[in-house]
Amino acid sequence: MIFVDEDKCTGCGDCLQVCPGEGAIVLQEAKAVINQDLCTSCAACLPACPEGAMHEVEAPPVVAQQAQAVQVTKQPTLSRARPKIISTLAAAAPLAVDAVVGLARRWLDERSLARRAGGGAEPEPGGPPGPGAGGRRRRQRARGRR
Repeated sequence: MIFVDEDKCTGCGDCLQVCPGEGAIVLQEAKAVINQDLCTSCAACLPACPEGAMHEVEAPPVVAQQAQAVQVTKQPTLSRARPKIISTLAAAAPLAVDAVVGLARRWLDERSLARRAGGGAEPEPGGPPGPGAGGRRRRQRARGRR
């Protein structure tokens, strides 16, 4: 990786002219700044810098931090898949609601047609009993027996 020593950089722009990567080096506040994502580490800028502000490093500088104990827990597969499952269910919910509403409307339409035709519908509570209602004893009384 290539880095710029900001104390030495004068912002002359010579490194920009020799850099083959588009946008890998830009001038910000009269200093060269390297975009590490675009830099190919070709080192063409090293000899081009008249001030010697460019230097190559094998690894990025590491800031010393105090090590802290980290507890590692194995995450179950379901919890990693949960966001995908939730988004799939959220996308399917409107379709399911439309299907249930359509079935309910069709059932209600068939029921109202059967009532209009006078057959197959259940009697209303408190109204006269329909055919087959009441059992054997009621049927016998209606025929005049007992």
